[in-house]
Amino acid sequence: ENNNNVGYFPSGSIGWNVSDEDFMQDSKWINSLKFRASYGIIGNDRIGNDYAYVTLLNGEATIDSGDPSINEEGDLLNGVGAGALGNIDLKWEEQETINIGFDARLFNNKISFTADAFKKQTKDLLIAPQSSGTTGSSAPGSSEPFINAGTVENRGIEFKIGYDDNFSEDFKFNASFNFTVLENEVTSLNGNLPPFGGEFGIGISQSDISRMDVGLPLGYFLGYKTDGIYQTQAEIDALNAGATGNDGVYHSDAGGAQVGDLKFVDTNGNGYIDDGDRTNIGDPIPDITMGFNIGFSYKNIDFSANAFASVGNDMVRDYERKDLFANRGTYMLDRWQGTGTSNTVPRAVSGGSINTDLFSDFVVEDASFVRLQNIQLGYTLNKDALEGTGIDKIRFYVSGNNLFTITDYKGFDPSAASGGPIGNGIDKGFYPIASTYLLGVNLNF
Repeated sequence: ENNNNVGYFPSGSIGWNVSDEDFMQDSKWINSLKFRASYGIIGNDRIGNDYAYVTLLNGEATIDSGDPSINEEGDLLNGVGAGALGNIDLKWEEQETINIGFDARLFNNKISFTADAFKKQTKDLLIAPQSSGTTGSSAPGSSEPFINAGTVENRGIEFKIGYDDNFSEDFKFNASFNFTVLENEVTSLNGNLPPFGGEFGIGISQSDISRMDVGLPLGYFLGYKTDGIYQTQAEIDALNAGATGNDGVYHSDAGGAQVGDLKFVDTNGNGYIDDGDRTNIGDPIPDITMGFNIGFSYKNIDFSANAFASVGNDMVRDYERKDLFANRGTYMLDRWQGTGTSNTVPRAVSGGSINTDLFSDFVVEDASFVRLQNIQLGYTLNKDALEGTGIDKIRFYVSGNNLFTITDYKGFDPSAASGGPIGNGIDKGFYPIASTYLLGVNLNF
């Protein structure tokens, strides 16, 4: 039985149609103007498990009874075991939103504006964090329990401007541009909980690379900052020789580095490289997203196109770090191959090294991009040509999807994402989005 069976989610809104007021009736250029404000709480339980509050026997269980009277010794018995672990204290995730904005149409409804300022708090965020193997969550068919982790706040503005006009009976044109500016921050964790992570088993202390910490963006990347490449063995020897930390204990400052490996920054100033030097090295959430649409029709010809842009989001080339045999970008041609050859790209190795064993900003980069998502050109036959055929309309069209992407990201796809609140922006080697071209016919009978 769940300890939280009822949720309460009130909402309300208010609006003022200013353009309907008497003092606006003589306006020659404002066709409509509306101010609005809203407040509401929405409950969310869309976590893919309708019974996350209870542990079901839908896991796998295979045992050797060891009792010859039941089965021959060594034979296995198949049964069921605990599946995803339950949490009887689980509550609905709540999204509390405050929004103010306005809508306007100007100049005979040719130009439209929409603007909003919003603040959305997601309380009791539903996630399944990593847990100890002693819970049984790593057993076949099992998984970590969902919990209500904390509160995340999104603040920002949205703006859209559009233009729509009939220049003549034959020529019509429309265009629109929109953008959203977003700031994301974790404001609290429920109870005395550790920071949650999206990945286990990386780094000096086997800790996470994607984190949930108060005061930082949700899912930010925790790792080491780099400061060039070790160029000579003498440079490493000098660091190791003087690597007595502030605690008076000798520590190997270079961390087992070899010539051609990455240098890591001692961010906590204790005199050597350790787990405490990890810091915020990236944010997977874009600062700004934008969209642009354009279309026109001239007599029987129609055209449309749309593009999308994401600015300020970082991404981890995790497939390179995990798979030593993954295809690298051409940047590896500029790798370190001897003293002075490179101070940015480390040496190539056929096995493990600190360059991959330690998660650093070397594999984190700006994944901002602009993508032309779709272009379509069509032609519609005149109705006179269809008379007597039983067909009301025939339209031929050609279109292209995901035609090109402009980005500096070295991976396959700058929009690769897991979709989860934590662990997003970690590129596991997602198959790149393919460009497609279509030639088609629309028939109306």
